[in-house]
Order: sequence, then C-alpha cells, then structure tokens
Amino acid sequence: MDKLKSYVELKKRAEQAQQEADKAEGALEQIMKQLKEKFSCTTLEAAERKLKLLEKQEQKAKTEFEDAVEKFEEKWNDESEGE
Repeated sequence: MDKLKSYVELKKRAEQAQQEADKAEGALEQIMKQLKEKFSCTTLEAAERKLKLLEKQEQKAKTEFEDAVEKFEEKWNDESEGE
C-alpha cells in the first residue's frame, strides 16, 4: 500500500509540474508575440539587442535634455541679472 501511495503522490507532483510547464510555455509564447508585434523581434537575442539600442537612445536624449536645460538656465540667469 505504501508504494501505491508513493506512486499516486509522485504522479500528482508530475501532473502539477506539467501544468506549470504548460503555463510557462504559454506565457513565453505571449511575450514572444508581444515582442514581435511591438518591436519586430523574433528572438530573445534580438529583443536584448533592441533593448540595448533603446537604452543608448534614452541616455543620449537625457544628456541632450540636461544640456538644453543648462543652457536655458544660463541664458535666463544672465538676462535676469542684467535688469
């Protein structure tokens, strides 16, 4: 009887593991679909390259914005001091 109980428990755990694997596979398929639709990436490697490119673009835009703010502040501080 003990072996039957072990078998039933093992079978239950195997079925749960399979359900979790199926769920993870479905989630991965959904993510890959979104990557393809939104960013034209068909692989995770392509998505990682796209992410790095977007991060570089973000940093460049941030630097340009900070430079523009600095120039603006310098200009308006100089003009307000002249009054």
